[in-house]
Amino acid sequence: MKYFFPLAVLFLALLLTGCSGSDKYGAGVDPDAPKVQVRDVFLNESLLGQRVTLEGRIVSQCDSNGCWFFLQDDTGQLFIDLSRHGFELPSLPGRSVAATGTVARSQQAFLLIATGVEVK
Repeated sequence: MKYFFPLAVLFLALLLTGCSGSDKYGAGVDPDAPKVQVRDVFLNESLLGQRVTLEGRIVSQCDSNGCWFFLQDDTGQLFIDLSRHGFELPSLPGRSVAATGTVARSQQAFLLIATGVEVK
């Protein structure tokens, strides 16, 4: 009986640690970066070169090593490049995520060069 309380406290601590609610990759999400929607990236040219955060779900992802994915929100879909900052995601199709990075353009297509991702 003398071991019950310490074991209960340990179990509770492990349970709370396991329920942190999110997994972070790269630098994680920057709380200071303005949150925008996908349509804003396409319609607001002033965002080009700016650091922003997007939230949505993963609709397609690199099968070989998780170096990119397409994020979709209620307003559209955007390519998220993880490779330029050297991190990857495990396979997470359909999961809700937030990604922080720099808005860029490559061959007339907009994308986000991500520095961090948080899985919700």
